Amino acid sequence: MLLDLPVLKKGTFYFIKDGDTNLIMEDNTKRGLTVKETSIDEKLNVKADKGMIHDIDGIGHWVPIRWYFPKNSYDLSQVVVHAEAMEKKYIELRELTCPDDD
Repeated sequence: MLLDLPVLKKGTFYFIKDGDTNLIMEDNTKRGLTVKETSIDEKLNVKADKGMIHDIDGIGHWVPIRWYFPKNSYDLSQVVVHAEAMEKKYIELRELTCPDDD
């Protein structure tokens, strides 16, 4: 089960877990979102579990929840690059939408 896998690296917005044949990067902001499909992620070109979120107009959008990086093609340092890019994006979004009230 994915919850029981060892965590190799953790950020504020992600986990990288050690699967049998894959390094699994999970988007922590999508926890609790139901997986509706598994397909190739268009940006990272690896298998990804995806869920559906709806915007304010009720339009559904497919969003990746976790990505599966095959160990025979990726090492931890390569996955960390993607995880840190996601982390940076979420930190910038948080700073933009939730500025300090000092």
